[in-house]
Amino acid sequence: MKQATVTQIEKIWLSNKEAQAYLGVGMDFFKNLRSSGRISFFKVGTTVFYRKRDIDRLIEKNRVC
Repeated sequence: MKQATVTQIEKIWLSNKEAQAYLGVGMDFFKNLRSSGRISFFKVGTTVFYRKRDIDRLIEKNRVC
């Protein structure tokens, strides 16, 4: 019998909680980014999602040196 293998897929969308964990920041950080229009987000019902690449771009764009 052939055994199935599972290929891990990189996440494209992060929930609010996952995004906070990804950057190691609190809820207020992303709340401020959303309210100031500094990051795009999507809302499905009451759940907020961010594109991982948008988070990465935001960090790169704000690099100091």
